[in-house]
Amino acid sequence: TEDESYRKTVGQVAPAGSSAPEFVAQGRARSIRDVFWAATLCDHPDVLVLRFLRARKWKVDDALKMLLACLRWRLDEEIDWVVWTGESALNYALMQRGIGAMHKTDRLGQPILYIPVRQNDPSAQPQEQMVDYTVYLMEVARIMLHPPAEKVCLLLDTTDMTMSNMDWTFFKTFLHYLEHYYPECLGLVLIYNASWVFNSLWKLICPLLDPVVASKVHFAQSTAELQKFIAPENLSIEYGGSNSYKYQYVLPRAGENAKMADVTARNTAMAARLAACDRLEAVTRKWAGIDSATSSSQTLSDERAAAADDLVVASRAMDKFVRARTLYHRTGVISDDLTIHW
Repeated sequence: TEDESYRKTVGQVAPAGSSAPEFVAQGRARSIRDVFWAATLCDHPDVLVLRFLRARKWKVDDALKMLLACLRWRLDEEIDWVVWTGESALNYALMQRGIGAMHKTDRLGQPILYIPVRQNDPSAQPQEQMVDYTVYLMEVARIMLHPPAEKVCLLLDTTDMTMSNMDWTFFKTFLHYLEHYYPECLGLVLIYNASWVFNSLWKLICPLLDPVVASKVHFAQSTAELQKFIAPENLSIEYGGSNSYKYQYVLPRAGENAKMADVTARNTAMAARLAACDRLEAVTRKWAGIDSATSSSQTLSDERAAAADDLVVASRAMDKFVRARTLYHRTGVISDDLTIHW
């Protein structure tokens, strides 16, 4: 008989009225355009496209194939449902363990994502719930990636890690998602307090890594080495810093997703964002079709930059109607307009 907590979700534990309203899937085939604009969420569209171009070394055809494959994946896996539903469908015990907690930034301004490996127990929840949780984390991390900080710092804490904490199926899935669906989102990987167990595993892990990802990996055996990358005031006491932060999961609150049930307001916000998408597309076509050396090009470039900024504003205004509130909303890190307050 499986443990009672094995499949229990946050929605089964949280107060009544705390979950998002029922998600209504698209009943018709969606165009590439629809899926692209849905995928940008609150990102500047150029930032999203540039991630794929950089990942494919500026080879446009290869980058386009990669982007289209990502859009297909987002459609097939209903990532908009993950964003809409939020934590209510996630494993409750997994949320409590704090694997993938985000707090403060490194010296480059990149949000820090903590993974205490000893907290991972592959047998404690179904594999698919671990994958759903990973996608949720990546989508939440995207909210925190504001220029000039467009990548995250991953702090992999291997203290007290044992072989039982390693989940190879999940690890390979995580790498695949990171490389193919969230490219150029990883700025730095800090492996802290690597034990002989991890060093043994590293020989197996290293060949699986993309060379670009491998080049971002740094080992830190001491607090002093960690502080080369993270200022003491941003580093928790547990890691030798001065920040008093300690992860604690806060359950969703009744009524926190009430705005998502306001159909009129949601439709108004969605219409405003769609209009902003149309304006950006129109000016981009004009801008792309003229000689970049002309004065008209600069004028259109300015118009396009303004249209892109307007789209980001409209996207942020729509977000509270299409995304369930997260732990980081409840703790004041993410505000309704998606500004970040560490």
